[in-house]
Amino acid sequence: MKLGVLLDRVKAPVGGAERHTLALLAQAAREEGAALLASLDCDSELVPPGVTLLTIDAPRSRPERDEAFAREGAKRLREAGADVVLAIRHALDCDVYFPHGGLVDDARAAKDRAAGGVSFWTRVARAFSRKHAFFQEAERALLGRPDGPTVIAVSHLLAARIASRYPASKERIRTVINGVDGEHFERSASARAGQDLRSRHVQGDALVLLLMAHHPVLKGVDTVIEALGRTEVADDIDRPVHLFVVGGPVPRKAWSRARSLGVASQVHALGQLDDPRVAYAAADVLVHPTWYDPCSLVCLEALAMELPVITTPRNGVRDVMGQRGGIVIEEPGNPEALAVAIRVLADPEMRAFSADDARYLAMKNRETTRLDRVLDICRNTLD
Repeated sequence: MKLGVLLDRVKAPVGGAERHTLALLAQAAREEGAALLASLDCDSELVPPGVTLLTIDAPRSRPERDEAFAREGAKRLREAGADVVLAIRHALDCDVYFPHGGLVDDARAAKDRAAGGVSFWTRVARAFSRKHAFFQEAERALLGRPDGPTVIAVSHLLAARIASRYPASKERIRTVINGVDGEHFERSASARAGQDLRSRHVQGDALVLLLMAHHPVLKGVDTVIEALGRTEVADDIDRPVHLFVVGGPVPRKAWSRARSLGVASQVHALGQLDDPRVAYAAADVLVHPTWYDPCSLVCLEALAMELPVITTPRNGVRDVMGQRGGIVIEEPGNPEALAVAIRVLADPEMRAFSADDARYLAMKNRETTRLDRVLDICRNTLD
């Protein structure tokens, strides 16, 4: 089987979906001798050996660019000899659809809730947005008909949501929970670099929380800042509590709120790091009170790094965690519940117990096993 993957953008620093897609291509190339990647914008040095990159020419403006990619990408892959076309997003034709980011309307609704809502005029503008309309059209083309492609869901949460929104796709859904490379994400290898990062920003014995996200607002940075100012954290924990934010910027509104709560000096925006393992090794707890996450790879990486995780039921990682490896609070946007969870995990014995569970849970969800399952699903489409 010659696998062809449709992914619009692969740029450093790569996100979770891109990183796993590159790993999938690398494994396909090793097993089958070759694989193909069609993209609009891809750093060629990121392409694994044995994978041929096809750059799709498209208009610079959106949504014309997205439409051109969706219409031409699968065609180019098939012309280049792909036996199976797997699409991650922005597709109208494929054999396997793998929507890492979930459903279009769900993601948008979560961003709106995380931002505290949107204005009337924003809603009006969206009603006439060709870009959003095209994404909905593409999603319906793949999920809304009974003879569509095989669909891979990264969690039971996402599988149930797709089946509910698009009943015609129910029998085509295969659930393959995200996996993690436990050999790569291993705490001791990054311990010294983590301690160096920690000591540059925090002095003495402190509890360091980590929030890692390209879009910190969607992942709950406002809720974390509110929790830092609550009595359960500010007074009931016997040492300073600091927050490292890695990835995207902390918005001005969040900084303003941190200043008004008197916790701005405890918030450290570190930006993008070349190696996320250093941040995991520097921290004591991952806080991920997300509004929407089909199955957070950040949480899986943190678990592998023996870092207890606090998240919400809106995160498909809840399927992996259950009652172990940290705490799943009742809902996003609840700083009181988050503060209580932080206070619980501030206890060194509780944190050590959760850390042991965290590593165990991660190693049950190995990336190699997950990649094998995805490739098997792709091969089965040829039968």
